[in-house]
Order: sequence, then C-alpha cells, then structure tokens
Amino acid sequence: MMGVGLRATCSPRGSVLRAEEHMGSPDASEFADAARDLNDEPRLDHTIEKVVEYATRMTDAEAGGLVLLRSQRQLEVAAATGAEVEEAEALQDSLREGPSVSAAREQSTCLVRNTADDTRWPTWGPKVAELGLHSAISACLYTGRRTIGTIDIYAPQAGQLDEDDAARAQVLASHAAIALDCRHEEDGLRQAVETRNVIGQAQGLLMERYGLDARRAFDVLRRYSQDANVKLRDVAEQLVASGNLPDEKKPSEPPRS
Repeated sequence: MMGVGLRATCSPRGSVLRAEEHMGSPDASEFADAARDLNDEPRLDHTIEKVVEYATRMTDAEAGGLVLLRSQRQLEVAAATGAEVEEAEALQDSLREGPSVSAAREQSTCLVRNTADDTRWPTWGPKVAELGLHSAISACLYTGRRTIGTIDIYAPQAGQLDEDDAARAQVLASHAAIALDCRHEEDGLRQAVETRNVIGQAQGLLMERYGLDARRAFDVLRRYSQDANVKLRDVAEQLVASGNLPDEKKPSEPPRS
C-alpha cells in the first residue's frame, strides 16, 4: 500500500520511502535533479518559488502555494500562483482548519479528493470550492528539528488529484524541507551579521560624536529602543542613515544613557 493510503486522508509520518519505491527509478532521477536545483539556489525567496513550481510541474495540479508555520501555529502565505490560491491559504489560517493545518500539525500529507464535500474541513472546503479549487493536496515540510510549513497544490476538478500526486508531493516536500531549512539558517546568520554591523556603526557614531565608550554607546541605543518600542536594529539604522537618533533635534548634547 502507498504511504498516503487509498482514502482521502492524511498519511502517517515515515511514508516517504514507500512512496519513492512505488513511483520507481525514473521519478527518483527527476527528484534528484529537483533536490540539487533547490539546494543550489542561494536565496530563500527564490527557493520557495521553485518549490511551488516543481510541485505543480510534478503533479496533475494547476495551481499551488507554500505556507510557513509561524509562532502560535499561525500560517503565513509565502508563495501562491494566483489570487484564488492566496485566498484558500489565508482561509486555512483564519478558520484554523484545512489540509495545510492538519498536515502541519501531524507532519503528514493530506489528499482532498473533493473540497466541496470533505467532512474533515466543513467550513474551509465549501469556501474553497467556490473559488474553483475542487481538489487539493497539502504535504508537510519538516526536518528532524522542526516543522517549516506545507506545500499546497490545487486542481479545478474534483478527483483530479490522486494518491500518486500525493506521493509525489510528499517526496518533493522531503527534499524541499532540507533546502528551505538550510536557506533559513543561512538567512538567519546573514541577518545576525548585518544587525551586528549596523549596531557597531551606530555605536561608532555615538562614540565619535559624544566621546562615549563602546558600552555607554550601546546603552544609549538600547534605551532609545526600549523607550520608543522599536527594534534595536531599527534605531541603529536610523542613526546611521540620518545621523540622528529618533527624537534627537540637536546632536551637540550627548543623549541620556
């Protein structure tokens, strides 16, 4: 039996290898090419776009999207092939129901044969059917460390997407999750370095202008950040860009630390 099963249900974890075996060697080569392409893409936003492109190309889907799992289990639409997909994805977050919500929670793959009458998501399904999306698949993007989000694909006809499409989406998700996790880490490190650099520049400006030492200059930036309820990096960027702190009129007097 295939990993996604024979019913319109969410598959259990650990079914990716069985899905790959079912599809055979020609697909293995296709997925290997996709994995290399995704891993070679340096930018997170471009990687996300490519994942959606591969998902629709490798299945019988005609539309697709990708959502990221944020804090408090909120779903953020990261990519969508059209307005109807954007709305379908946003509905899952606002209603807190849908195949993406279930797939992310269970780290599974959900096949929806007919959105209009699927009893698992009685509010989301009919609303999505009204958008012209009558079958769908959500495949969880997860690694051993965390759940990243889901790949979601849609088709205009009920029954257009089947178990084979679900298996292919599931295998793609396993490759895509690794690439997205790597890009996320690289972006996080890059942002950390950029933040450190801009704060260092802002400290240098305060030290030169007011004769402060590095510690007091940092305390000044932190106080402005706390008083204005603005991120420390944003305060530093404003100082570097304009030469002034948020409420500073005349830079001749040293600011309070």
